[in-house]
Amino acid sequence: MNNYEQYFNWPVVHLQHFYSYFALAAVTALYLVIKSDSKHKLELFFLSFYLLTGNINDILTIKIPGFSFFEIQPIRFIYLLLLFFIIRKTLLSKEKQSLSLNKTTPWFIVLLYAYVLLLFISVIANITHMGLPQGLKVMLDAAAFLILLTSLRLMADKASYDLIGKSIIIGAVVSSVVSLAQLSIDPYFLRIGDQRVAFGSLLRSNGIFSTEYFNSYYLIIAITWTLITVKKNGLKIVLVLLFSLGVLSTFQRMSWIILVLVLVTYFVFIKKAAIEKLLLVGLTGLALILSISIFYYQDIMNSTMVKERLSETIEGRQGYYTMVLDNIGENPVFGYGDLKNEVYYTNLLRITHDRDRATATTGDLHSGYFSAMFLYGIPAFVCFTMFVLLAVFYYSRSFNENLYFVIPFLVSILYLIGNLTNTFLFLKYVSVLYAIHIGIGMGINKIREQTISED
Repeated sequence: MNNYEQYFNWPVVHLQHFYSYFALAAVTALYLVIKSDSKHKLELFFLSFYLLTGNINDILTIKIPGFSFFEIQPIRFIYLLLLFFIIRKTLLSKEKQSLSLNKTTPWFIVLLYAYVLLLFISVIANITHMGLPQGLKVMLDAAAFLILLTSLRLMADKASYDLIGKSIIIGAVVSSVVSLAQLSIDPYFLRIGDQRVAFGSLLRSNGIFSTEYFNSYYLIIAITWTLITVKKNGLKIVLVLLFSLGVLSTFQRMSWIILVLVLVTYFVFIKKAAIEKLLLVGLTGLALILSISIFYYQDIMNSTMVKERLSETIEGRQGYYTMVLDNIGENPVFGYGDLKNEVYYTNLLRITHDRDRATATTGDLHSGYFSAMFLYGIPAFVCFTMFVLLAVFYYSRSFNENLYFVIPFLVSILYLIGNLTNTFLFLKYVSVLYAIHIGIGMGINKIREQTISED
């Protein structure tokens, strides 16, 4: 939990503004639940509220004096609520559902369970220097990922999934508007979290999130829901344009690439749109961006985005990856457990000359795959990588049967590519969204199988 109170000294950031938005989000979530045919209204109300409020809902965290490890965070409440849901569906229901692996279980789920098992073993092996509280936190986060995925799969209720999609789209509208306001009106408008420079005096837009990349990936996921579930073409175009502008305002390089890949994948491989039309739209957008960039050329060339992000050297991410490969041989099976160890400290201090980075106070290894290897060992890295790849493959074969599968397919691509330069294991907001959508995909498949068996 960050010390967000420090930001409320900014002229347009006041705690009551956030509480007002939380109240509005709660009313919106209640309205969506009442209007929905969801069979799981209690769980969906809290999940909808969580999705509508980004991760600024961390402000609602309740700290217990002297027990910081047991602070009550909104996401932990969601985990607990969904855990009770799983118990109810598997143990207390008349129609008990099984959680055991069988011959119909997708291989990516098998690899996920193997990865979590190896993670647990690694934490236990490294518990001496990690400390019990940190070790338990890592294991609980991994278990929480499984809880999210499993509970969404057990729901097997399209109305509930539709409600989740509507919540994400509405939240994305709010985040896009806030992002554009931060870019054009006041950079500190409802800003909480990072203050990273785009160019000149402009800050990267966080929207209703603590970082620009949480914001951009959330908006891209909202685009996938819009493309598949919004029926009116006019509204679809407006929403996709709004969300795309929100993504551009974050000045996050990888999210720009993923946005293009998602749109191209959808229009070329799913909608089979004419290449000529796509090229025309793409060239028009590129010409517009280049025209605007002319007026800010000097600011852009002197910006941190160009100097630090577009020019990778040994002082950047390549150095982190080389460090992992050079040192994993010392602990190939169990890894190092966490980033607070002598190997990480010595090498990061050499690479970055930044003590905060070396002590893992800020930053990480900027790759989910290299992080899995360094933290939990080579076997865990293999399982994590195969889990991500096989999830993409699984849904790529399914959306021809049901267009709804396009959503987890595109979100899987986002997670696959996003982990190349960012770390999204079980500790980040993006991983929460990924678990939700993987669970939705499996739930939709379960509905399809039930329909086939009934016919």
